[in-house]
Amino acid sequence: MNEWVLLVIVALPLSAYWIRSVFEVIRRGDYSLTQRAAWLLILILLPIVGLAVYVVARTPRPVHLSGARGHPGQAEELVLLAEQRQRKELDDVGFYEATAALRPH
Repeated sequence: MNEWVLLVIVALPLSAYWIRSVFEVIRRGDYSLTQRAAWLLILILLPIVGLAVYVVARTPRPVHLSGARGHPGQAEELVLLAEQRQRKELDDVGFYEATAALRPH
């Protein structure tokens, strides 16, 4: 097989997806600074293996359903808080404080 064909079929799409993944890691607001730095190191030091691991292991980005004017509604906020609590990103006290802030006064 010609080297150019291999370059076009394999290397260019793989490189494009790697670049996309690097920018995705940088822009993710739901990852802490430490998580972003770790993923960037993995992607840079082990590009092919790191890309494969990132694609398999990454958590999906949180999806915000549109409520009033694009802001999530109370029900969606409660679901997001419950998911954070389940993933141990939010302790019991933080969960109850956040849900109390959602209640109408």
